[in-house]
Amino acid sequence: MTKLRKFIIVGLASAGLGLGAAAASANMDHCRHGGFDKEKFTQHLQKRQAQLHDQLKLNADQETAWKSFTDKVTPTPGERPNPEEFAALKAPERMERMASMMKQREARMTERVAAVKEFYAVLTPAQQKVFDDNFMAHRTGSHGTKHQEKQAQ
Repeated sequence: MTKLRKFIIVGLASAGLGLGAAAASANMDHCRHGGFDKEKFTQHLQKRQAQLHDQLKLNADQETAWKSFTDKVTPTPGERPNPEEFAALKAPERMERMASMMKQREARMTERVAAVKEFYAVLTPAQQKVFDDNFMAHRTGSHGTKHQEKQAQ
C-alpha cells in the first residue's frame, strides 16, 4: 500500500508540474504573439490615473504639475526585437542588443523617477500619503488603500 501511495503522489506531482509548465508556456506564447492589447492597456492606465487624480483632490496650481507628471510617466512602447531577426544574431550580438535595450529602459526609468520626485514635491503631506498608498500599488500586489485596509482586518 505504501508503494502505491508514493506512486500516486509522485504521479500527481509530476502531472501538476507538467500542467504548470504548459500554462506558463502558453502564457509566454500569448504575450509573444500579439497577446498584448495596447488599447486595453492604455484604457486601464487612463482609468488608474483618473482614480489617483480624483483621490489626490488637486488644487488649480497643482493641475499643471499633474499634467507634466502624467506626460512623463506614461509608458511608451519599448523596442522589441523581431524574434526571427534576434534568433539569427550570434550570441555576443544578442547580448549586446539586450544590453542596449536595458540601457534604454534604465534611462526611461531615471526620467520617471525625476518626474515622480518633481510632482511629489508640489503635494501636501496628506496628498503625499494618498500618493504613497496608491501610486504603483498594483505592482506590489496591492490595489491601493482599500485593498490594504481589507488586508489589515
